[in-house]
Amino acid sequence: MWGPVPGEGLAFGAHYSLPQDELLNLFKVSTGDSWVARNWDSVSEWTAALAVHNIPMPFNALSSTQLFHSMGKEPKAK
Repeated sequence: MWGPVPGEGLAFGAHYSLPQDELLNLFKVSTGDSWVARNWDSVSEWTAALAVHNIPMPFNALSSTQLFHSMGKEPKAK
């Protein structure tokens, strides 16, 4: 995971009112682990501004669709 990704995950979490500390703990014990995640308090000011926004993510859309289909559900478009 590269630097901005914890910021992206935390931004999504904040949108859903998820506690930042819990998300950082989750990142540290998953594939989201990185030096940045483990040192977020020290680097958040200069990495949060690098977060990618409003960029199409076709692989994410495809994998999400496949996940929903595997669960027998249809994804809901916004």
